[in-house]
Order: sequence, then C-alpha cells, then structure tokens
Amino acid sequence: MISLHTFTGPLASLSEEHVRNMEMHIAERSGIHGHPVTITREDEQCSPSGGLVAAQKIAADPKVVAIHGPNCSSAAVPASRILSEAGMVMVSGTATAPSLTSVGGERGANAQPGFFRTVANDQFQGVAAAAFANGFLGRTRAAVVHDHSSYARGLVEAFSEAFRAKGGEVVYSGVVGRGDQNMYPLVQAMASHTPELLFMPIFMPEAEHLVWAVRSTPELEEMLLLSADSTLNRPFLEICGSACQGMFFIAPDPPDGPTYEAFLARYSQMFGAGPEGSFHAHSYDAAAILLHALERASFPEPDGSLRIERQHVRDVLSGLREFPGVTGSLSCDSHGDCGVPRFRLVRHESSMDFEQILRNPLAIHAP
Repeated sequence: MISLHTFTGPLASLSEEHVRNMEMHIAERSGIHGHPVTITREDEQCSPSGGLVAAQKIAADPKVVAIHGPNCSSAAVPASRILSEAGMVMVSGTATAPSLTSVGGERGANAQPGFFRTVANDQFQGVAAAAFANGFLGRTRAAVVHDHSSYARGLVEAFSEAFRAKGGEVVYSGVVGRGDQNMYPLVQAMASHTPELLFMPIFMPEAEHLVWAVRSTPELEEMLLLSADSTLNRPFLEICGSACQGMFFIAPDPPDGPTYEAFLARYSQMFGAGPEGSFHAHSYDAAAILLHALERASFPEPDGSLRIERQHVRDVLSGLREFPGVTGSLSCDSHGDCGVPRFRLVRHESSMDFEQILRNPLAIHAP
C-alpha cells in the first residue's frame, strides 16, 4: 500500500500521523489472507505538481493496488485522474474539496472513479461554518480569504453561498499566494470594509502570517477569526502562539463514546502521545475501509500468491454500507463520499492544550 501524503514542509508531522494510523490498523489485523501488508511513502507536497509527479510514479509500479491518501485536495485533483486511469483506488481521510466527488448532488468537475473519502464533503463544512458564524456567533458581515487551493477555494465558496442565504453579507474576498509573508496590504484592504468576522481556511505558513497581520491592525481588533481543519492542529497552534488565542475553528466532530475513546487509548499506547491533527479518526477509517476492500477483493492462489482484482476493490467500496468506523457508520454514495457530515465549533483559549480544544465544542452542526 502507498501512503500518499505531504512528507515535506509544515504538514509533514501531520502526514506522519496518517502513516501511524495505517500502521495501527495493520497491527490489528493478521495481514490479508496471511500475506503481510507493507507501506511505501510518496510525497504529494500538498500541490498540484506534487500530486502529478507522485501519481505518475505510483501508476508505473505494477505492484501497487491501493493508495491511502492523498492529504491535500490540490494534490488529489491530478493524482486521482492519473491513478483512476491506471485502475487504482484511493481512499483519503483529509481531502475535502467538493469538486473531487459532488457539488450540489451532481458529479464534481474533478471526480474520478476509484476516489473515495471518509471525511465529509466541504459543501457540508461550508454550510456548518456559515451556521456557526451567523447563528452562534451572531455575525452578519464577513470577509473570506483563500489560497488558490482546491480545498480553500471550495470551502470559501460553500461558506459564502450559505452565509448569504442566511441573510449575511460577504463584504471582502481576498486571496493569498503560496509563500506570501507580507499580509498587510490585504489586511488593510479588508479593514476598509469593516467585516465582523474573517473566514480563513488556509494552510501554514501563510495562515500564521495572516493572523499576525490582523492582530496588529487596530481597526480589526473586534473582528473574529474563524478557520478550519487546515489550521486546527498542534503545529499551527504552537507556531502561532498567543496571536491565535481567541480564534474559532470548525472541525470534524468525532462521536463521543467507547469506540473513539478506545482508538485514542490504542494510539497513545502505540506511539507515546496523542494525535496532532483533527483528521486522525478519519485517516484511521480510511485505512480500515481500504484494507477491508482489499481483503474482500483478493483471492489466494494454489502457488501461495495472492490475486487482487482492482475493479473488485472499487466495487466493494462503492457498495460499502454501514461500515462500523471510529467516526461513525460509513456508507459510500455513488460519488465516493463515505464520511459522516458532523462538525463542531471550538475556540483556542490560553489555558487549553490541543486535546482540550478538540474536546470542548461550543456548538455542533449535524445535518
């Protein structure tokens, strides 16, 4: 199996967590029909070019049958096209852009056969973010910022549409580029429109530069900051420091209960510490349904080898219904969405560590 994630840059530690989730699930099994499961890494660099190069390398290897990942939606767009054409299967626990599966119930522009995910479509997350911003936080004037990525752009579009439908106004829309550090011109332009809330589902390191610029602009001292799972992780909170205190985040809402608690206990026992990102349970579930499909679609041969039918792997995943996952009961629709669309609103308080932030929801959105 291939772990296709971001192994360089600020997201590298979170991708190590995805590998750990695979290792954890593999350790709980006895292989596939007695054959061991090995993990090979490929770096998609959280970029279209990285996803393209990594996918081309994977597609050229006849021994690969399945991919856990990718991490980023921007990498998933070219990777899913290449790997789908090669007959392979991808299951992501993090790539959330609507275009990868469906938009408004219709096939997304970048949807490909063989791409599945255990995390919810960002169309749902955008609606949840708008509900939190307008209904819970009481804001009617919002600014939005994305970073050109498929993930952030799709989430901002879904938020803006839902926010306007609730009677709110998007008074400013900005874009940052990868590698941008000077956010002051953008922030000054934003301030002239007097927004009450900024929705900024962007990645590190641009996210912390934007937060610091906002915090040092007196005209915006009353503006609330709302980000998403792109920054709700231990590395971002540690780097951003005191500037991020008081920030709100929307995150996947794992169900409380013995299954999730047992997962966290096993993770800490195996790796000596708890998870760092907000997609840990979804990543584990991605590994779980992928290995489930591989087992169902593989057949021992008389010579001791194992035959795995690629189309059969897709068929098993397409027909997945009520699979008992850590994040809930998983069923895959015709577009590849298998995740449970539940979200929570959390706030970074100075006295809380990462686990405490995740465990103290202010509001829940569960359509």
